Amino acid sequence: MRKLTREEAVVLCSKVREQSWAVVSTTVRNECWRCQRASEGDPDKMVMASKPGYLGCDLINRLRARSERTRST
Repeated sequence: MRKLTREEAVVLCSKVREQSWAVVSTTVRNECWRCQRASEGDPDKMVMASKPGYLGCDLINRLRARSERTRST
């Protein structure tokens, strides 16, 4: 999987959050909330920044993989 830029990662993060807030209670929603709270909204302190290329967040990576599969079909 190719690395993301900071801006791409932030956009994907906001999409993950937007989708998770549509459901009343999910582990995704809780995970996003904890990440946002701990990082105080700073992308460089979020889970996504824990690996090179902003590939640290499994939720972002899953969304990205789904989008790429959809595009390829």
